[in-house]
Amino acid sequence: MKITRRKLLIGAGAGVVVAGGAAVTPMLLRDSVLEATTSRALPVAGDDTLPASADVVIVGAGMIGVATALYLAERGLSVVICEKGVIAGEQSSRAYGQVTSYGLDGITELIQHSKYLWRGMNEKIGADTSYRSYGRVQACANDEDVAKVEAWLAEARHQAPEHAPIRARFIEGAELEERLPGARTPWKTAFLQEDDGSIEPAIGASMLARYVQTQGVKIVTNCAVRGFETEGGAVSGVITEKGPIRAKTVVVAGGYWSRLFCGNAGINLPLLPVYLSQQRISDVAGAPPACGHAGIVVWRKEVDGSYSNGPRYLTAPIIRDSFALAADFLPHLPKHLGGLHMDLALNRDLVRSFQTPRSWKMDEVSPFELARVTAPTPNNELLDTSLSWLRGEFPVFENAKVVERWGGVVNVANDLIPVISDIESVPGLFVSSGFDFGLTQGPAAGQLMADMITGETPKVDPKPFHLSRLL
Repeated sequence: MKITRRKLLIGAGAGVVVAGGAAVTPMLLRDSVLEATTSRALPVAGDDTLPASADVVIVGAGMIGVATALYLAERGLSVVICEKGVIAGEQSSRAYGQVTSYGLDGITELIQHSKYLWRGMNEKIGADTSYRSYGRVQACANDEDVAKVEAWLAEARHQAPEHAPIRARFIEGAELEERLPGARTPWKTAFLQEDDGSIEPAIGASMLARYVQTQGVKIVTNCAVRGFETEGGAVSGVITEKGPIRAKTVVVAGGYWSRLFCGNAGINLPLLPVYLSQQRISDVAGAPPACGHAGIVVWRKEVDGSYSNGPRYLTAPIIRDSFALAADFLPHLPKHLGGLHMDLALNRDLVRSFQTPRSWKMDEVSPFELARVTAPTPNNELLDTSLSWLRGEFPVFENAKVVERWGGVVNVANDLIPVISDIESVPGLFVSSGFDFGLTQGPAAGQLMADMITGETPKVDPKPFHLSRLL
């Protein structure tokens, strides 16, 4: 059975609502429980004090928040980022790290533009973000696999912008052997997307954060934003645990926490979480280069020579929002699920979700102050299985050692397209959240948000990302 990335994610999000006829594993007390943890990100020192005012306040110092600040600061705006914990401490340092557009339907323009921005980022900031544009392979076992890739490529090339076309081709023979050295499966060919790349989750957002600080952006860490204030119906500032900041524009880029933040203000942001598990293993001689996907096996070589690997299965926690959003996700099941296998988690996350306050006043401690850096525990059973798959396809990994394991969480919409949008009912309020591949999409999403705020002509069509499509 072949499972596309988008079927996997939508199935996990919808699956927490109801099995919907898909093949699912039993709902047991599984690994992957949201807990307090330490950051994986390269440390970046934050500020301790608040400014009295700013042009823009951004809630969240992950990849999306930092990238938004980068492009706003370029245009001369004063920007403050408030982060409840540490910079890039949650999902931005826990992603898989492949920078690719393959299989991500409906957002090709955004991703291709983002890859275009990534290719020039090291030069732009004068530092190594860890981004490498060395291509990604998608192995094809038969004519059916090839036809599937060809159909996707034809549509994606139509959607890609002129300045960032998709550069891709099929490879075989010696070049195929070079990309899949020692593979046990007799692959017919492989689809090489030459404009794909890789970025280290623990490095990328941190390096951008260091750069924006040199451009005047103030990042206040351990400073949760409890909510925003309005005057005449429009945004007038935010209230943080350290005090107020006057601002006429607020961007909510809180990742997993964005729905809860918006909900306290009566704004429905219909996103559901899914958990991922990843591992880093030691380098071995003769291993495949770059990054790729061969059947059920995925890999990505890191800049230090080690490898990232994770299963193509995610864990979908059953929580309070699973029931609240059933009507939003259920209609999408027939299109996205098919014969999907997924891992549903029925554990203490459900109890925690009912215990978490859904509303609070600005002078009360918010839930964000009680969860500085959180992430799901890794699903070790799935990671063991994933490593066995990798070793089965590439025997050279038999001697590789597990260096590190971690979990992450992303929130997804029912169509798997992020929300990059103004909030029409509250002038001055914007949301940038719901990214399943935020590292890939981060620079373009940040620039698009900056275009929307400043009124410049967007480099990417903003219509597909507006919140109204989900309501």
